[in-house]
Amino acid sequence: MQSASRRINRLFILLLLMTGGCASDIPPSGGPANTDPLQVIFSDPAPSSLNVSTGRIRLTFNHEITARQLLKALVVSPSIEQYDITVDENNAEIRVKKPLAHNQTYSITLSKTLRDNLGRTFAAPYAFSFSTGAIINNGSISGKVINYDFSPAPNALILAFADHQEKSGKGGLLNNIPDYLIQADRSGSFSFYHIAAGSYRIIAVNDSNNDLSYSEGSEEYGVSSTALVQTGSTNLLFRFSELSEKTQRRSSKSAPTLSETGSISGRCFASGQKIIVEASTPTASFSTTATRDKRGIFYYSFNELPPGSYTVNAYLSSNKKINETKAAWNPGSIKPFLPADPIGYYPEKVTVRPRWSAENIDIHFTAK
Repeated sequence: MQSASRRINRLFILLLLMTGGCASDIPPSGGPANTDPLQVIFSDPAPSSLNVSTGRIRLTFNHEITARQLLKALVVSPSIEQYDITVDENNAEIRVKKPLAHNQTYSITLSKTLRDNLGRTFAAPYAFSFSTGAIINNGSISGKVINYDFSPAPNALILAFADHQEKSGKGGLLNNIPDYLIQADRSGSFSFYHIAAGSYRIIAVNDSNNDLSYSEGSEEYGVSSTALVQTGSTNLLFRFSELSEKTQRRSSKSAPTLSETGSISGRCFASGQKIIVEASTPTASFSTTATRDKRGIFYYSFNELPPGSYTVNAYLSSNKKINETKAAWNPGSIKPFLPADPIGYYPEKVTVRPRWSAENIDIHFTAK
């Protein structure tokens, strides 16, 4: 009898152990949240696919999303008029109602506004391209967008309009659908890939309301420093304009003595005739005109600056009055399209200390 009882007890203990083993495979409630950013882990067609004939685009994400969120974040270039979106947990399908054009490169972009069911987003906008023909476009344009104060512009939306789209009239570019658009990443950097070779007018806007368009009058803009940007261009720099004119702020303190000041000096590397250099703090701004030597290198110096942390920038002034000591930076315009003054800046803050010289603060222009 005791032997039978022992066998029953052992069987009971074994069942408890087996039950405990199964339970251990389930993550306990209240554990650390999965904070991995949203990602596309599979696409069909695959990136850079050729001879695509299907009218269905399948995407798989690492987290669950909704069809409504995907619809708001999806951009197809060139645009597709009619399509349906279905989502089953983390699998999405885009069904195109009309056949895709032959020998056409299509770019699919998912903006940073896409969120999963727990609010997780992309670390950077997701984009891929495929072709319905035997060749895929390989044009590219890349650069960076900065705010007026030279900080990165993570909300920047960059719009590229093919040269043939520019039309005369009151609306100009704003009346047209951009050929391509892309969002900047957290550092303000952007890249167009797989675009058609050619020339483009490019504008950047501070898309603060995340509607993937420009809200005139309420969002800052930046335009390229050349009327047309060729594919293959890199290191472009766009600076946002100010929404309204602001009075330039000067230090309200009494003039410092020579023993209390420091200096900043350096060179500017650019092709042009007139370069204005600025050294600014949140409460004061100083400017000077750089001097050009026989080799075409520009030199500048600020000899009596109050101590502080300065942003140093320079721009090629479009003002033809060479003898004018101060010409404001021209941000250009969208309507009509006019290029901005080329600009460059020193990537780090420059510290000025009493009786110290900050030398070799060189500024390189990426484009004229």
